[in-house]
Amino acid sequence: MHTFARLAAAATLTLTAAAALAAPTYLLQRTDGPISVDGVLDESTWAKAAPTSPLRDLSGDPSDYAADIRMAYDDTCLYVAARLPAKRLRATLTQRDAVIYRDDDFEVFIDPFARGRDYLELEINQLGTVWDLFLTAPYRDPECLALHDWDIKGLKTAVTLQGTLNDDTDDQGWCVEIAWPWASITGHSNHPRTGTPPPPGTEMRMNFSRVDHPSPGDERNTVWAPTRQATIHAPEHWGRVRLSANPVGTPEAFPPTVGLWVHADNPDLSPADFRAWKAAGITTLILGGTDANIAKVAQWAHAEGLRAVAWLWALNRPDDPVALAHPDWHAVSLEGKSTFRPEDRPFVAYYQFLCPTHPEVRAYLADKARALAALPCVDAVQLDYIRLPDVVLPKALWPTYGLDMSTLLPPYDFCYCPRCKAAFGKEPDPNDPAWADFRLTQVAAVANTVADAVRAAGKPCGAAVFPTPRLAAKMVYQDWARFRLDFALPMDYASFYSEGDPWVLDRLREAQSAIDGAFPILPGLHIPDFYDRPDALRALIQAILKENPAGFCLFSDSELRRLHEQHLQGRPLLQHAPDAREHE
Repeated sequence: MHTFARLAAAATLTLTAAAALAAPTYLLQRTDGPISVDGVLDESTWAKAAPTSPLRDLSGDPSDYAADIRMAYDDTCLYVAARLPAKRLRATLTQRDAVIYRDDDFEVFIDPFARGRDYLELEINQLGTVWDLFLTAPYRDPECLALHDWDIKGLKTAVTLQGTLNDDTDDQGWCVEIAWPWASITGHSNHPRTGTPPPPGTEMRMNFSRVDHPSPGDERNTVWAPTRQATIHAPEHWGRVRLSANPVGTPEAFPPTVGLWVHADNPDLSPADFRAWKAAGITTLILGGTDANIAKVAQWAHAEGLRAVAWLWALNRPDDPVALAHPDWHAVSLEGKSTFRPEDRPFVAYYQFLCPTHPEVRAYLADKARALAALPCVDAVQLDYIRLPDVVLPKALWPTYGLDMSTLLPPYDFCYCPRCKAAFGKEPDPNDPAWADFRLTQVAAVANTVADAVRAAGKPCGAAVFPTPRLAAKMVYQDWARFRLDFALPMDYASFYSEGDPWVLDRLREAQSAIDGAFPILPGLHIPDFYDRPDALRALIQAILKENPAGFCLFSDSELRRLHEQHLQGRPLLQHAPDAREHE
């Protein structure tokens, strides 16, 4: 048994074992007085409550449609207020439970137990007409029942207009105010109708949407939590809403994700390790190994309230018997050498990279990812090696291989296979920006094909990537700003680049700017960089969370063990605060 219980931060992290990787977050705080549901939004609660993060397209791209959405709660109701700027106010539907989104509308979705089933939907238009329904499962599930005649008992709503309905001369927007009784949230389905809120620390899944029709036949959907699908009915991708015991306006941070890469094939792993990691403040484990071992240790993770992410090596498939049965799947260098032959692989024998253009490669990797997503207790899938071999190594590694990679070296430039050349349409020039962009596009297409397959299986999908899209594009043909991810784990291993700790924060800022909030970033830290500097690791964690409250990840379990046993000497690195649910 390995002890990590003393690992915790001067950073005063407050961590939850149920943290997820791939969704916007909101701390739901208590009202500071009565709410009059009149649509005016003049209570002090609404001035103090924090707004949600901005709305985006379903794809995750920024949207021209804005909303100021805030929430609060008391012992009887969950309250929602929304200010919705609009250049035209339009509504015609007046019958309850009509298909309200045919008008411009505002929508609220609640999955009270974060299970992806038995969730609630409320839509309201500018006339204040309501459609409330209960869904036993997402529409993609053949057993889904959508109960349109189900009503929210005690629901109160109000709408105010800043302009004139169906007259564009003075329109500026509209406001919605909602009081949703807890009895119809936590007391729905076969749950007792207690009418009381869940205890502090509980997390629900929620989403918000506004539907606009700027012209006849044109429908725009803008959401809080993008699903990266053509539907909002994917509750596994909705935002995480955590109940707080504090009143609105109290400064507090949403608990971050703290991930740890774990080698599931290690025969010395035991459930005791998972208990120790939880006590240390780790919330999420990224598990690599055989499918059988991932499934086994994912169950141990769930038993301790930890999330389990399956770690998939994608375009690099060393010793994969299926890949070895298909020589034409393999990437080819500018010198014409294929990674099918071990002696022709760049840098190391396990660099058995596949061609990103080959449709059979894409289909095979999508199948592998679907199989991992279907494993019991696996909550998400993380792609690794979703790139080509290093055309430029991190500078600190040049001496290791006796290379100067300041100019292009043909043995390390891939993929010049016949299929890629044919798809490009002409003999490629290694210095042609269009040829570089072709390969960036093909790698992104693989990532998106596999990520879409994982999401279709009902799970989020992320990727371990190089520090920024700019660096990744230059070094390994991986412009991850083009990836449709649910989360990214940039490997910010400063020592590989002969850089110091401030470099990590600079690259984080660069990456955040490049993806513009399309998905959460969880910087990956290389623990050996801090073997003799645990205080520096504490300080860097504090700085990362200040810039990036979503969290961070640590590589890896064996390195964390060595850091603790040899260098921390009983001093804390992470601080764990018990989740309220642990005391139920």
